[in-house]
Amino acid sequence: MKQMRKGMFMLLLVTMMVTLLAACGSNNVSNGNAGDTKNAGADSTQTSNEAGKAPDPATLKLMLFGDKPIELDKVLTEFENRTKDTLNTKLDIEFNPFADHKQKLNLKMTAGEVVDAAFDAPWGSLNQNVSLGYYQELDKYFNNDEYPGLKKAFSEEFLNANKINGHIYSIPMTNAFYDIEVVYIRKDLREKFGMQPVQSYDDLKTYLEKVQQSEKGMIPFALKNDRGFFKMFGHEEKLTNVKMISGVSPAFNVFLSDDGKKVIGATTLGDSADKFASLPTPYNDPYYMYPQYDKAVEWNKFVQKDVLSEKDPGALFVAGKSAANEATINATAQVRQKLQAAVPGADIELFVYNSKMRNMEQGAIGTDYKAWNDIVIPVTSKNADRTMKFFDWLFSSQENHDLFENGIEGEHWTKDGDRNYKMTDKTTNYLFPGYEFTWSPTMSRINSDNDAETLKLLDYQSKPDTYYQQPLTGFVFNAEPVKTEIAKMSTISTYEPLFKNGLDKDWKGSAAKMNKELESLGLEKIRQEVINQVQAFLDNSGK
Repeated sequence: MKQMRKGMFMLLLVTMMVTLLAACGSNNVSNGNAGDTKNAGADSTQTSNEAGKAPDPATLKLMLFGDKPIELDKVLTEFENRTKDTLNTKLDIEFNPFADHKQKLNLKMTAGEVVDAAFDAPWGSLNQNVSLGYYQELDKYFNNDEYPGLKKAFSEEFLNANKINGHIYSIPMTNAFYDIEVVYIRKDLREKFGMQPVQSYDDLKTYLEKVQQSEKGMIPFALKNDRGFFKMFGHEEKLTNVKMISGVSPAFNVFLSDDGKKVIGATTLGDSADKFASLPTPYNDPYYMYPQYDKAVEWNKFVQKDVLSEKDPGALFVAGKSAANEATINATAQVRQKLQAAVPGADIELFVYNSKMRNMEQGAIGTDYKAWNDIVIPVTSKNADRTMKFFDWLFSSQENHDLFENGIEGEHWTKDGDRNYKMTDKTTNYLFPGYEFTWSPTMSRINSDNDAETLKLLDYQSKPDTYYQQPLTGFVFNAEPVKTEIAKMSTISTYEPLFKNGLDKDWKGSAAKMNKELESLGLEKIRQEVINQVQAFLDNSGK
């Protein structure tokens, strides 16, 4: 059964990637009461009629995060002109800061406010909000000849991998199964310091020290308040019997027996030693899973003083105000363009801080074959059909997809062959967050302005043999039985930014204090529910 599941997911990965790889060549790759969710999507506006006329006009309310592209309105006008006789739909897109999006979305859901489509993700509140009944089931829209664009763009295998409790609750967005984490540094500064390219943490530390010594007024390393050093300094070995469970607060590491059939423990940050005592070495060390926090304290001297209020460190980097920025590889070309527009003569380089990914080793990246990001249709929407018709249109042709992902051809971008594109001097006027709304492994174009090394890494993250299947693939935590307890866990948000940014030298003591607070609010009930659900999943032949 386990081999069958593994084979199924490898087939899924190959199915998603083979078209893109064939097209791209060897080194190029693209970049609350919720009511009845099954019937909540009945449209209040017409979507088609027998005479072939355009449906009645409608405006869809959407929620995304990030900055609104400067020339979004121009692109939306172009969309409306192209579709006035078919969709006859307008989009009203609300952009919120990333740090506020999750809270604002949840407040709207709790209040029953109308939202027709919104961004969410497994690492956000997707699983929890599905459990709370906030999002509509979307099964009927996929593999449906009335929605040919969606049918073509989303294979049955991919949709099955992204189901929650046996149903489709989102449009899954991804262009690969991982976006390699990097630290952007200033190549021109590195050369000014007489350094060789950064290939290790020691090299990066030397670079940051030289910035601190020589570039007065420049932040050596700008971080984001709730992201901190992110996955820097973490373990790099394969985790085949350990899985962090998302969709629950706090996050739990679940440990399985050697044969993968039994849960032998579930721990979270700050747990007392007895919670780890029965685990095998090295997991019986309460701090083994958290090597990053000591390093974060050591490296905090390079970080901006007001990091806890920093929402956009990338803006500091491209403005020349910081010398390094932790991010992911997909935005490399755009980051370079924006930096060079602000700082003539500047250039960037990437440091892939996971050494196995840096060396492009096979089987280095664990995945559960789920999309990173999703679009959901809240149950408050009365325009579900209309909204899904828009996304059907979006994925029905390369031209439609290009318009939203890249902007107006000839103005914001130009074609470079069948699958590539090049930026123009107006590209920065339309930097649309495709990762929230449009990403597709077969339709997202390749940015030819990436340097050769970046293209190799993008190629690497697209290959099936780059990945290994994580344990508990297919498991989704149902937050409903402990939703009251989870709602009380908000104290975590006070501590976590301090740990992630290296601001608490006594993070171990603070973590224990936090854990004690959580215990009094229902932590053990949540832990037991996690264990029970994972074991039930394993007992039903899951892995």
